[in-house]
Amino acid sequence: MDRVTNERARSLKFVQIVFAFLAILSVAASIYVSLEGVELGLPDTSIRTISIAFLIVGAMDTALLLVWERIFQRMQS
Repeated sequence: MDRVTNERARSLKFVQIVFAFLAILSVAASIYVSLEGVELGLPDTSIRTISIAFLIVGAMDTALLLVWERIFQRMQS
């Protein structure tokens, strides 16, 4: 049983790392687009929308991480 517990803990840690990385990547992309959007060839009217979209994706990744942890805790109970 100890092996299963260790494997579940490792799986949870992997999922946490992946979702945290995706959230950080989304926020970084948002900052990059907002600062360098003109140099990327994006129209001025689209830069804000794209930047907000990346922020929303980052927030959703964070929320999904929290939901996943809650589901994982219920599975262990």
